Amino acid sequence: MRTFLLGTTHVDRESILIPGAIRAAVLVTVAVSLAIHAGKPNAGIPLAIGVIFVALAESGESVGRRWRTMLWTTLWLMGAALLGGLVSDISLLAVIVSAFVAFAAGLAGAAGPRAGVGGVLALVVFIVFAGAPQLPQATFDSALLIGLGGVVITATTVLPRLIGMRGAVTVALGPTPATWSRIREHVQTRDAFLRHAVRLGILIPLASIIEIASGFPHAYWLPMTIAWVTKPDVAGTVTRVAARILGTVIGLFVAAILLLVFEVSGYAAGAVVAIAGGVAVAFIWANYAIGVAGITVLVVVMFSFDDRSVPEDLALRMLATIIAAIMAIGASYIWRGDSTTPTHR
Repeated sequence: MRTFLLGTTHVDRESILIPGAIRAAVLVTVAVSLAIHAGKPNAGIPLAIGVIFVALAESGESVGRRWRTMLWTTLWLMGAALLGGLVSDISLLAVIVSAFVAFAAGLAGAAGPRAGVGGVLALVVFIVFAGAPQLPQATFDSALLIGLGGVVITATTVLPRLIGMRGAVTVALGPTPATWSRIREHVQTRDAFLRHAVRLGILIPLASIIEIASGFPHAYWLPMTIAWVTKPDVAGTVTRVAARILGTVIGLFVAAILLLVFEVSGYAAGAVVAIAGGVAVAFIWANYAIGVAGITVLVVVMFSFDDRSVPEDLALRMLATIIAAIMAIGASYIWRGDSTTPTHR
């Protein structure tokens, strides 16, 4: 109960990132508005994903690491979207590939907290695109649009700091620890990150099979939720699950009001996506429940652009979230890692 209360109600005010949230919201507003104006509202989806997800990955980092984190995350997101889209028409292949992607995403956390966030975001993108079959050309175009969104948010975040801070360029180009050497230290059977990667590599394809077999619409929601909430340690997973459920309930309630009562669409829906994305960026490190509420509204309203997310599916999304919570908590008790192994937030 104490873990539940601390994990869902505590707000770390020092971690609220207002400037980054405003920057992301403005860029999403511009990107989605341009897509709608051009008569291609669907193009706003990958653009918004690129902006918001890359903003989530870099939140609060120092100048020297920020541009690297953002550009690497952009590349990971592009690759995940492309791979997910290419295997989306063959369910069995998508399930098999998801196991390897999930394992890699789980192990990425061994390189550091930002690498862990980037791995989760890439896994989420792969799951979404694997669960939404598209033509190969559309997949390639979506990957490019994600990349465009990531590059734009990177440039608008990093360049002002490089111009305004004396010596910032030297710091930004300074050496950083080798990623593989950090990961290699954790490749041992007692390590929490390796065991987390194995569990995730089993959970994600299992969730995908359940979702496909059940006939749920939007076959990405169940495995996507597992990707969001699963952590290397039990306490971290329980906290994430509690925050995810609370945030999802709030987010679905808000999305239901917006879609069913106010019937937002077009530019209004684009504004909602921008605001929700800003909330997610501002609070994802300060209070996960609030951040998840923003992400939930963003995803539901954003995918309503091309009718893949209809209001009637909101209850099914809530059910899938509860199933994912049960699966994540249950799996966290299986093959638990060494309690002395450090884990990241």
